[in-house]
Amino acid sequence: MLFDKKYIHLSTSLFFKLLINVFMVFYIAKRVTVADFGSFSIAFVVASLTTLCLDYGFNLKALVLTSKSNEEINEELSSMIFSKIILTIMAFFCFLLFSFLTSYDNTTYLVILILTASAVPTSFGNFYLNNFKIINRLDKEANGYIIQGSCLLIMLILNHYYGYNDIIYYALILLLVRFIYMTYGFLSFRETFFKLYSFDFKNALNSIKTAAPYGIHLILGTSIIYIDTFILSLISNLENVGLYQAGMRIIMASMLIAVIISDAFIPEISKAYKDKKVVTKKLSRLFEFILLFCGLTTITLYFYKQTIILLLFSEEYLLIESSILLVIAIIILRYIGIVPGIILTSYGKQVIRANAVVVSIIFSVVLNLILIPLYNIEGAFVASLLAHVVLNIIYVFYAQRTVIFTKNISLSLLISILIIGYSFQIIFFKDSKLFLLITILLNAIMVFVYFKIINRKNKNET
Repeated sequence: MLFDKKYIHLSTSLFFKLLINVFMVFYIAKRVTVADFGSFSIAFVVASLTTLCLDYGFNLKALVLTSKSNEEINEELSSMIFSKIILTIMAFFCFLLFSFLTSYDNTTYLVILILTASAVPTSFGNFYLNNFKIINRLDKEANGYIIQGSCLLIMLILNHYYGYNDIIYYALILLLVRFIYMTYGFLSFRETFFKLYSFDFKNALNSIKTAAPYGIHLILGTSIIYIDTFILSLISNLENVGLYQAGMRIIMASMLIAVIISDAFIPEISKAYKDKKVVTKKLSRLFEFILLFCGLTTITLYFYKQTIILLLFSEEYLLIESSILLVIAIIILRYIGIVPGIILTSYGKQVIRANAVVVSIIFSVVLNLILIPLYNIEGAFVASLLAHVVLNIIYVFYAQRTVIFTKNISLSLLISILIIGYSFQIIFFKDSKLFLLITILLNAIMVFVYFKIINRKNKNET
């Protein structure tokens, strides 16, 4: 099920997303001071939220257009593009207001400005290439990320040897490669995809209105990860922001496989949603695999926390080791929410997702304002954890009423594999680079064995 050609393209996109959005951040964290990384993290958070506001859920909404005619799809996409232009203008004025209301140092402000500007080409590039999924041309998006990632790698190498170890230079590099990415996306969209219609302000506003559930969910749902950092920056120091963001980056890196799964399954389930029997079987198998992958990932992170922190960051960041159980708990909750999220979106219940994240984000803000002054970084982690608990309760409740995605899960198989993995760590392994590598290989073998068993089971059922 998970070795289809489309997953190869999605995996390629994921790899370069990791390079662009995760490993570059890890690289910067190792190169600069914790305080400078805190400044860069604030800028990255503001830029990411700006990108989400410009995306406004259009990428997710487009994935459910597969059942419409080409003319309808053309018209929808055209309206979305002009809607994004309107949102870009609005974002500019919001940024001016943000500048007046906050009081960061000049370097932090400059990095925020550069990275926020890079949100525009990022958002439009994502939109142009994401729409190729509608016609099952996932290679286009993969090529876009390959170009962006390759350019980023070349520029980082040149800067490493001939440039400056400065967060402003890193921000400028990101801005440049994202413009290259958008240019490729635009040319691909114009030459190989749908034509654009004439500008219609009314249709553009209507597109913003109809995409509101997707936009609200996307912006606020991701804000659960980012809001803690923003509040922390206002009532604490940049060193604490850098440390907290290190933990968040570990969470986000461990969750990028969720992008592959969601992007691949939402169009598939949207097409087959009327056949509940088929959908239930597919989603049960998917949820089973997610539980397995989540278990292996969190076991690895727990037993190799020190090695992973030192590989990704430096000794200054070992302070987050004391919060690793909170980090793991957040990862588990985010994995559990993947399939319920796919169900709600595929069955046209995006409003429920939007309402759920509104409740969760309010809960998160209140908890952050209470817990951060008392417990600092750990307070932010606890606030994020509890907000995810609330979100998952709502997701699972409504998703299970739509599709029973926990049906026919082989709990005995999952538990057996996870016990084997856990036992090896307890009895034979220790926290080191060598045993981390062995563990990753062992995890891959166990996933392979799992698929062999499942494939045999599926053949016996047919």
